[in-house]
Amino acid sequence: MTNVRLLPTEAQEAELAVVRGIAKVMDEAVTIPSTRFKVGLDAVLGLIPGVGDVGSAAVGAYLLRAAVRLGVPSVVIARMLLNVLIDAALGIIPFVGDFLDVMYKANAKNARLIVEAVEDRRATARGSWLKLIAAFGLFALIVGGGIVAAVFALKALWNAL
Repeated sequence: MTNVRLLPTEAQEAELAVVRGIAKVMDEAVTIPSTRFKVGLDAVLGLIPGVGDVGSAAVGAYLLRAAVRLGVPSVVIARMLLNVLIDAALGIIPFVGDFLDVMYKANAKNARLIVEAVEDRRATARGSWLKLIAAFGLFALIVGGGIVAAVFALKALWNAL
């Protein structure tokens, strides 16, 4: 079966233009001179403790809402939510988190996912399933590794006493 790429309707195209604009303003508004690296308002907001992270998450929530309005598959929305959560978690880390947050560019990633899902639902959904499974597998490994490390540390502490 071949993937059918549908042209977005006029209303969808208008919504996609807003999504692209938000991603550009938040993550790629300004190119740093003498580099190809782009930053946006998210970098500035991230410098304001607490308020910046909430503002950035609110923009991420708007993109999630736009995805729902555009009929993006649930698995793609779950992947977008994971991007917002990773972005928020990175922003919590003092100093280094702001740098990592700028590098991650969750809004640009989510805007790309929305556009791809509107243009080719099936391919985007299939790719999202694979990436979500991989992300949750990695999460399980990290949690499991942490539990194993904690058990070994507690045993070593117990034996030292």
